[in-house]
Amino acid sequence: MAVRPNNIVFDSILYVVVGVTIGSVMAFAAGSFLWAADSFNTFSDNAETLMGRRWSGLVPALFLIVAAGLIVILRRTLGIKRFHSPRETIAAVHSDKPLDIKGGLGSTLAALIAVGGGAPVGQYGPLVHFGGTIGAAVAKAVKTRIPGETWIGCGVAGAIAAGFGVPLAAIVFSHEVVLRRFSISAIAPISICAITAAMLSDQFQVGGRPYFDGLVHSLTIEFIPLLIVSAPVFAITAVLFMTLLGKLTDKVDQLPNLPAWPLILAALLCAFVGFWVPGALGLGIDVVRDFLSNSLPVVAVLILIVTKLVLTVACVGTGIHGGIYLPSLFMGAGVGCLLGKAAATLGIASGAGLSIAGMAAVSAAVFGAPISTVLIIFEFTRSYEAALVSIVAVTICTLISHQLYAPSFFDRDAGKTAR
Repeated sequence: MAVRPNNIVFDSILYVVVGVTIGSVMAFAAGSFLWAADSFNTFSDNAETLMGRRWSGLVPALFLIVAAGLIVILRRTLGIKRFHSPRETIAAVHSDKPLDIKGGLGSTLAALIAVGGGAPVGQYGPLVHFGGTIGAAVAKAVKTRIPGETWIGCGVAGAIAAGFGVPLAAIVFSHEVVLRRFSISAIAPISICAITAAMLSDQFQVGGRPYFDGLVHSLTIEFIPLLIVSAPVFAITAVLFMTLLGKLTDKVDQLPNLPAWPLILAALLCAFVGFWVPGALGLGIDVVRDFLSNSLPVVAVLILIVTKLVLTVACVGTGIHGGIYLPSLFMGAGVGCLLGKAAATLGIASGAGLSIAGMAAVSAAVFGAPISTVLIIFEFTRSYEAALVSIVAVTICTLISHQLYAPSFFDRDAGKTAR
């Protein structure tokens, strides 16, 4: 049956309104989340300065323990059995089970507390689910002919565009990871939403991409074999991270009444280890820059990778809610840095190429987002050569991790709910 012209006009206007509205909401929401997290971290840094050199190391420990206690209180107050992640967002699109709005908002607040407390977790995974939750809430409140999955996709794209400052990758991510298909009807509102969120967040200077410009200037044919050899190492890193995290999550979920002691133990572990390796706590963006610039010795890089792996698994696995995207970038960049140092001893100069490739490969395998991850790297670095480097590593790494584990951490078992 032919579509009436007035319906076409009405739908076109509706798509624009939906995209601009959700994009504006997500720019404000994501910006508020990132501003609040940054304010907590600034307060922590100021507290360390006031305490003096002798006692400053106790401040992160105090913040972590307080954050763990607040998360326990939040979970029990809201009656949330487990916090939600992008997995629930994906499941809501591909099943009849709607998104739990209260659980989504509570999970976002828990992630804010964890990030503000300096836990070694990320902030972008929770933002992705928060975007999907906002989209679902708007779809529930405003009845239109637009499918609910499109609203969810808009929310996710807006969150990524505002939080990362990568609108192109946000559009592709929403289709690749959430909708898992490219929809002609959905691409217009999702694109408008992502562009609106990115422009507003840039205008008001909230969110935005990490700046890794000028790291890869050229790509020689000799570098390709090095990438091919390194990709399986990146895959093993991703699989190890996902396996350990999945096993600990399952063990904690089996405990009766979800006790508070696993969270407190994880916080104490982070506080103790973080006293000696402070670079493993928090988001770790500055350490990633050190990996990319190859400014750290081999032993320091190795310690940071192992410590980040252990602490992130301990936190997220026990319920100190947070994202796993930034930790996967951290570990991928670190492993790439180590491989680059090994190549240098053989007379092969790789610069930041292997670190960039490791960032892309490990994070793509963890999130199951190969195409959008390459675009994220491209928008992070503004480098065509960096994108080409990423494509090679991501393709091989995701192929191996898919065979050894699953398409992503969130696909590890369709019958279980991961954080």
